[in-house]
Amino acid sequence: MLHAASAVDPRFKALPFLGEEEREHTFSRLQAEAVGGMEEEASNQDEVDEMEEEEENNPPAPNPKQSSALESLLGEAYRPREERGHAKKTCAEVAEDEIKRYRARRPAGLQDNPLVWWRENEKEYPLVARMAKRYLCVPGTSVASERVFSTAGDIITAKRSCLTPGHVNQLLFLQKNLTIPK
Repeated sequence: MLHAASAVDPRFKALPFLGEEEREHTFSRLQAEAVGGMEEEASNQDEVDEMEEEEENNPPAPNPKQSSALESLLGEAYRPREERGHAKKTCAEVAEDEIKRYRARRPAGLQDNPLVWWRENEKEYPLVARMAKRYLCVPGTSVASERVFSTAGDIITAKRSCLTPGHVNQLLFLQKNLTIPK
């Protein structure tokens, strides 16, 4: 999860703390997650489309237009890609292209707020932005709050009430991480 959160943070997306193999594995996991989200969204959209089609009466098909000589000669070259018989990109190809574009872009500055960056660039990278919303909203913590407060209650007593916050933090750290052999 840490690697995925770092990958969608525009400041640290280069993942300099990982080896090449781990870096590629992290982005391939993100790509697989993006593909899964796209396929789920597409299946939900298909269900909605089917329901709408059942409710509507199908209008009669329009009469096909007569093609001119010019259109029969050059029409194939000027039609949209989908109409020319070229298959649309698969979900995996779309996700791969978007992640490649995201990785190729220059990282944000270390002082930049990643949430603001994503608000400004969400339209350019919608799949990665969806994952950024999921991963960057997780509150970062390393210990359970109950553990901190119960340990702090054991350490901070009436005699130790004059300790500085730095010393209290050090004592908490030592209390939880120091094992004394018996």
